Amino acid sequence: WSSDSAKVCLDLSSCLRSFLLQSSLSWESICLPKENGGLGVRVLAARYGVKGGRLREGGRRGSSWWREITRIREGGELGGGWFGEHVWKQVGDGLDTFFWTDPWVDETPFSERFGRLFELAETKLRTVAEMFSLGWGVEGEAWEWWRSLRVWEEEMLGEFQSLLANLSLQVQTSDRWKWQPDPAEGYTVRGAYQLLTSQVSATTGEVEKLVWHPQVPLKVSIFAWRLLRDRLPTKTNLVIRGILSPTAHFCVSGCGEAESAHHLFISCVAVIFGYRVIN
Repeated sequence: WSSDSAKVCLDLSSCLRSFLLQSSLSWESICLPKENGGLGVRVLAARYGVKGGRLREGGRRGSSWWREITRIREGGELGGGWFGEHVWKQVGDGLDTFFWTDPWVDETPFSERFGRLFELAETKLRTVAEMFSLGWGVEGEAWEWWRSLRVWEEEMLGEFQSLLANLSLQVQTSDRWKWQPDPAEGYTVRGAYQLLTSQVSATTGEVEKLVWHPQVPLKVSIFAWRLLRDRLPTKTNLVIRGILSPTAHFCVSGCGEAESAHHLFISCVAVIFGYRVIN
């Protein structure tokens, strides 16, 4: 795209975001079908289904782009929702925060903390601002259920309302997402990288338990231990230590690449072919 086209797209995105989040329209109005003056947001819920207040992936009914979006939401394919587990919502005016499904109190969504009440709620997509304006106290109109609550559910609601009693909104401040590892500086690529690499280190610790398992022969454990720490006498390491000249770092297979441990055991086509022949 040209710079002008990109600027137009950014301007349109900004206008749409301002329209949705700063206008006098309620979320309920935006979710109405298009023929009724809304934007049809709930079409996604009808098509893919909702579980725990979150849109499902859709299975075979889901399109490829929608599955990609849900994977991003869950933290990609890096072992779970690592991103969602490290962010929380700092509520200001409550206009951009879902009451039930966003983690805006104690870092746990109310849809999980009070799951039974969430299942019974008539409306699950209201914002914090809407619930506050309707009144979330004992006599408030924010609580709408699709059936009458049982005694123990009433007790749970009382606990819920006691929790909300001391909460208030800051009408002069917008809602913001906060990055738990560094609330002051916020999210950075460097911070996310450090977080993920620390998780990889923990995983490596689990691998080492397998390496030194009593049933693994000692010489195999030693070889694997050296491999994990890049201590094998590969040509790259021998060049670094001055044992070989810099021009002698090429792979023994003749593929033309530098002979590192990663190359030998993972990416060298010739060596991999040799493994397959042996097997």
